[in-house]
Amino acid sequence: MIRAYLRFLWDTRFTVLLLVGLLLAAGWIAFREMPESIFPAVDFPKVSVLVHTQDLPVKFMLLEVTRPLEEAAKGEPGVTVVRSQTGNGLTKLHVFFGPHVNPELAYLMLQARLSHIALPVGAKMSVRLMTPNIYALSEYALVSNRVDSSTMMPDFAFTIRPAILSIPGVYHVNDTGRGWPEVQVQLNPRRLAQYHVTADQVVSALRSQQGPFFSGVLHAFHEQFILATAPRPIDTSRLARLTLPLGTANAAGVHAPLPLGALGKIQIGPPPLIRQAAVAGYRHALLIDVSAQQGANQVAVAQAVQARMQSLKADLPPGVHLVPIYDLSHLIHSSLTDVWTALGLGTMIAFGIVYFFLGRWDGALATLAVVPLAVAATMLVLHGLGLGINIMTLGGITAAIGALVDHAIVIVERGIHGLEGNAEERRQMALRRISDIIPLMTVATLTACVIFLPLIFLSGTVGLLFRHMALAIVIALITSQLIAVTVSPVFALWMATRARHVHRPMGERWLRRHYGRWLILGMRRPWLALPMVLLLILVTGVAGTRLPTAFLPHWDEGIFVVPFRTPVGSGITETMRVGRDLMRIAKSDPNVERVSLVAGRGLGNAYATPNKGALTILLKNERAQSTEAVMRHLRHAFRRAAPDLTTLETMQVMINRLGNLSGSHAPLEIKLFGRSSIALHDAGLRLTRALQASHAFQSIVFKSPSAGPEIAIHPSALADMQNFSPIAIAEALKTRFWGRQAGFLLHGEQVLPIRVQVAGDGHETPDSFAQTPVRLPNGTLSPLSQIAGVQLRGVVPYITHQNLVPYAAIKLSPRAGEGLSQAAAKANAIIAKLQLPKDISSTIGGYYREQRQSFHQMLLILFAALLILLILLGFQFGSQKAASVAIFAIALAAPGALVALLITGTNLDSTAFLGILLVFAIAVNNVILIFARARQLDGNHPKPSSVAFAARQRLRPIMMTMLADVFGFLPLAIGIGRGTDLLQPLAIAVMGALTLGIIMTLWLAPVLYTAWFTAEKRSIPSQ
Repeated sequence: MIRAYLRFLWDTRFTVLLLVGLLLAAGWIAFREMPESIFPAVDFPKVSVLVHTQDLPVKFMLLEVTRPLEEAAKGEPGVTVVRSQTGNGLTKLHVFFGPHVNPELAYLMLQARLSHIALPVGAKMSVRLMTPNIYALSEYALVSNRVDSSTMMPDFAFTIRPAILSIPGVYHVNDTGRGWPEVQVQLNPRRLAQYHVTADQVVSALRSQQGPFFSGVLHAFHEQFILATAPRPIDTSRLARLTLPLGTANAAGVHAPLPLGALGKIQIGPPPLIRQAAVAGYRHALLIDVSAQQGANQVAVAQAVQARMQSLKADLPPGVHLVPIYDLSHLIHSSLTDVWTALGLGTMIAFGIVYFFLGRWDGALATLAVVPLAVAATMLVLHGLGLGINIMTLGGITAAIGALVDHAIVIVERGIHGLEGNAEERRQMALRRISDIIPLMTVATLTACVIFLPLIFLSGTVGLLFRHMALAIVIALITSQLIAVTVSPVFALWMATRARHVHRPMGERWLRRHYGRWLILGMRRPWLALPMVLLLILVTGVAGTRLPTAFLPHWDEGIFVVPFRTPVGSGITETMRVGRDLMRIAKSDPNVERVSLVAGRGLGNAYATPNKGALTILLKNERAQSTEAVMRHLRHAFRRAAPDLTTLETMQVMINRLGNLSGSHAPLEIKLFGRSSIALHDAGLRLTRALQASHAFQSIVFKSPSAGPEIAIHPSALADMQNFSPIAIAEALKTRFWGRQAGFLLHGEQVLPIRVQVAGDGHETPDSFAQTPVRLPNGTLSPLSQIAGVQLRGVVPYITHQNLVPYAAIKLSPRAGEGLSQAAAKANAIIAKLQLPKDISSTIGGYYREQRQSFHQMLLILFAALLILLILLGFQFGSQKAASVAIFAIALAAPGALVALLITGTNLDSTAFLGILLVFAIAVNNVILIFARARQLDGNHPKPSSVAFAARQRLRPIMMTMLADVFGFLPLAIGIGRGTDLLQPLAIAVMGALTLGIIMTLWLAPVLYTAWFTAEKRSIPSQ
């Protein structure tokens, strides 16, 4: 039946070639339409909730916002962990769901549940499903040395934002600056006293003027007229002339009209300083973050945004400029280009190895033709599944490069090697040989695909990312096998008709002679395998304990962020001052291209405490130092320039975002749990000092944000006697020190909030605050100290909970060259030595926890893969004995990966584990070639002599495939560009394991089979 199929292929070979051309064209079209991104478009099982108000006290936020939201979120089905942070005017929740929950459905259900919580007036809540596209793809800035960011808001809102949102694929266009300008009504206290008017009356009167008001409908002249009473002013001059019934009352109690301008100054100015941004080289800046839609082609979107931004520069007012800050599409494009380059170089190396063995250009080309065809078919399938091109999918195709050529190598080599006779006789002989090998290769491919099935059950961040890589590998294997059984036989049969001399590569005779000698020696003395097995087990133990471990590989992104916190109580002005100093230091580094700064917001949240800031530093493409080296240098320089910073971190953008998405914000994170936030704060400080004294870590950050100092006002009995309630006192002070909103002023389409504030002398201090004059209900002025006690509180800590239990966190980074496991062991030793109070417990999380989880799952998957192989090979070989020997030999190739990682100084991470799994998939082809051939010669229980003959017969194709695989990974292993960093540990592990796997499959497997066969034969009693 297979021979009939091959004859059919030969008879329709020109149609097959036509299909090849169509496949290449279809694959190219699919590739052009596939979206490009760094990471796959996946939904992480995490929802972020941010509630922002106008600096309501932390205790109020805890009771009125955080507690209700926490309890509602924890009651949602599928929720595993709820973390919260509560500060002045801020509540942040991170809600984590179980691995088997649909993130999108869980997000919608949680959003619906939280929407029923009654929030304080003016509170704004945002609920976001954590997906990679919520972060900015590119950032630009409106900058000026003349006007501030508030003045530039109309240009952003009415010119830039609509133009960018109209680009297909754009998700959000967000700004970071001081905010919209406001109409500031500065009431003069003397004027208020003169006219016997209170600020509350002014606010109420202004709110009553917020028309237009619907006044009915008039029908006349066959038309309908809407009646609208519209007292709302249209500019500040008319607002100043607005008459309010607040003047002195006559005998009848009627108030004379009083223009608002008579009570104080009215002007347009910036809002209160809550957030601010800066760009090196300019006085004022408004940052513009552009994010792409989920699944969009991020490179194409970024290019369209760049072109649109360039065209918008001409529409800006004088003195305002639009400058780029960063564009991550360059990182995406360069990373994918580097991987494509590594794929191409690996293919060329494999071509050279195949040509070395075959000695025929046509044979080498026919073998390597499967690569573009398989890649095209894989792109077509991935496009059909709605997947895009990213590091994971493209890395999967690159990782499968060895397996892609394996099938074609075996078929072509088997079809053209050692043929004799005329053209027809050679073709018939090639047809018989190919028909014998195709079933074996097909079964081997299906077996290799099954190995990757357990990856589907991976959970956590590794599972979300590696499922796409595993899927790409499986698709590449299947498509390459389809190409190998349709196109490769046609090429092999065509080449079989072309007479060529028998080619023997240099050294093949020597290799065959010595291989046969060592194989026979081992099969005659199977005990020789015992020292090798024990040595490999010992090497595994030593390398496994000495290898530094990591969650994911190091990656040189060329862009990093510097989150920092100024001392507790610092305002936005002080944070910006320190940030500008750090910007100047960063800009002086010759490796740095651009620097931007934000204050009062986080890297992943729109609002944060006033003492929190962050730099974004873009490095030059052509630079002398790596990103890690620049980060290390600038971190020391920043510390010297600002030694009083409470926290200072440096982290690359993508790694930071991946941590935010997964909930792991540091390599190691010590969490302390207890009953009291104050006790946790004290214990955290003690532990932080102990960790610092050990000098065992690169950086230590005690994540203990503070809401800053607080002045607590306690109304006295005199306030009650004056019928002056606490809320009335609060409103009076708020009007003085913050202002109260009293409607809006429409300026075209621009909406300007009206903020009413009683002007002070501007010299108030915490010491003089108690003397603040307050108007009592009876109209008299009194110092605040007469009606209330004033207490200064130095530190009001954030309140942090996990599953409603208070906790504190300390973030750690291992020293250079040290793995996460070693650093975690040191941290545990310090914690045990410190002897924390009994009511405080500790755990270590962060990337370390993700690593432990992924390592545990990967080990289970490796054992599961070997078990699956054992079962499948048992069916294929018809002998569980041969299957067990083959599996044992394949498993002993794994130490080669550990040794290669140890020699190259590469961390053992999840990608290295995936490389070992890939080795199993490749090595299984070789043992199938040997034992399946022996079964063809000698039945289900072949003699050792048949296994030896099969091994020697398969020596040439096995050496070809293994060497092509090993050296095909060389470009990835040495690192072609910076985009291959994520795949480098995988490539190194594959090269090391496959190199050892050559010996394991060609020598150890037959020797162990002989030992088992001989022992079994001896155990049978003689008749």
